[in-house]
Amino acid sequence: MTKLWPALLAAALLSGCAAPTATPPPAAPVPAAPAAGTVTWQYMRSTWHEARQPGLGISHRYQSRVGWIDVYLYDMNQGHWQAGVDDPRFEAQFQSSVEEIRLAGARGFYAEVEVGPISDVRIEGQDFRRVSLRIVHAVTRKAYESFTFLTARNGRLLKYRMSFEAPAPADVDAIAREFIERNLRSGPDMPRAAHPLLDT
Repeated sequence: MTKLWPALLAAALLSGCAAPTATPPPAAPVPAAPAAGTVTWQYMRSTWHEARQPGLGISHRYQSRVGWIDVYLYDMNQGHWQAGVDDPRFEAQFQSSVEEIRLAGARGFYAEVEVGPISDVRIEGQDFRRVSLRIVHAVTRKAYESFTFLTARNGRLLKYRMSFEAPAPADVDAIAREFIERNLRSGPDMPRAAHPLLDT
């Protein structure tokens, strides 16, 4: 019997090393989505739209590794706008911003346009109306997740149009909110460049 111990011990050790067949192999690691606070937005340029149509104001473009953002400041030549989303003219202006995208699709610039839910959100003490859109570019066939945030501030309309190549980062809402918070604190009129290039 004592001669059998080494063989039995070896068999027990080998059976303990064998992986159970019922356990699936570990999943491949999934790259983590960029967390809020890790996305750096670079100011690219400013575009003056008044020459094309009075009332369209100015926009500032920011870009990062996850997408781009355009910040629009304008009044539509309609005088002072009541702060937030309560101006009687606000809903029509918001719907016009959504229709701009639909019209671009109808003209063939986009192959697909899907309008998502509309909601009111509060960011840094400012009320915004928000809509999400899914867009497929007609030429490149690339899909984008787009978000529009509109409000009235300091007598003018303030719009953030954000575009992320699909699939958008899992924490895209946190990324969008963080950009808007910082932009409101620093002042949407002041892009992060000493001398912005004005395109006419």
